[in-house]
Amino acid sequence: MGAAFFDVDGTLLAKPSLERRFFRDLRWRRKIPATNYLRWIVETLRLGLPDVRRSAQGNKMYLRGISAETLSASAPDSRSRFPGRVLTEFFPAAIQCVWWHALRGDSIVLVSGTLAPLAEIAKFALERELLWRGVETKISVLATQLEICDGRWTGQVAGAAMFGEEKAVAIKQFACAQGVALAQCSAYGDSALDRWMLASVGHPFAINPTRRLRRVARLHGWQMLAWTPASLRTAGEHRDLKRALKWIT
Repeated sequence: MGAAFFDVDGTLLAKPSLERRFFRDLRWRRKIPATNYLRWIVETLRLGLPDVRRSAQGNKMYLRGISAETLSASAPDSRSRFPGRVLTEFFPAAIQCVWWHALRGDSIVLVSGTLAPLAEIAKFALERELLWRGVETKISVLATQLEICDGRWTGQVAGAAMFGEEKAVAIKQFACAQGVALAQCSAYGDSALDRWMLASVGHPFAINPTRRLRRVARLHGWQMLAWTPASLRTAGEHRDLKRALKWIT
C-alpha cells in the first residue's frame, strides 16, 4: 500500500479554482473592504515576483480583517452560493480513481495551493462521495495555511504556500512520516507547477494537462488522462482510467 496525492483545482474539480470562486462569493456579498484591493496591489509590488501566479499564491491581502468564520457561514443554506455546488463538480473519473485507491488501502491526500479551509471543504465533500460508494476513509490535506489574529485573517500566509516545489517537499515529508515509499505512490496534477510533485512519485499522471505540462509529461513518459465534468464518463475516459489503474497495479 502507498499513497495517492491529488491536486484539487483542474484535477479533481473543474476550474475556476476554489479560491477564485470564494473571492467572487466574498465580492458578491460585499465582504471585502475596499482598502484590501489596494493592499493586494501594494503587496504584489512589494513581492516583486515576475510570475503573477506565484505572487497570488503568497499574497492574500484581499482577506485582511475578514473573519476566519466566514467559510463556516458560507453553508449551502445561507446567502452565500459557496460551497453549495462542490459535491456536483468533481470529475466523475476523479471520484472513481480516488475510490479505487481507497479500496486498495492507499492513503488519500489532497495537495493544493488553495486555502486550507477550502481544501477542507473539498476533503469532506469527497469523503462523503466515497461513503456513498460504500468506502469510509479519512483524507489528509496539504494546503496553504493562513495567519489568523484575533479570529481574523491577516492577509499573510502561514509558512510557505503549497505551490510548485513546495508540493514535492510536502509529499516527501508526508511519505516519510507515514513510512511509505514514494516509488509506490501515485500523484495527479494538471499544471506545469505540479511537475515537481509528479516527478517525486513512482506513478505520475497528468490530468487535463496544460500545454506546458503536456510537454513535460511527454518528455518523461508520464501518463496523460482527460477527465471531463460530464455526468457519464465517455468511452475514452473508461479506457484511460482502466489503463491508468492497470499500470499502477
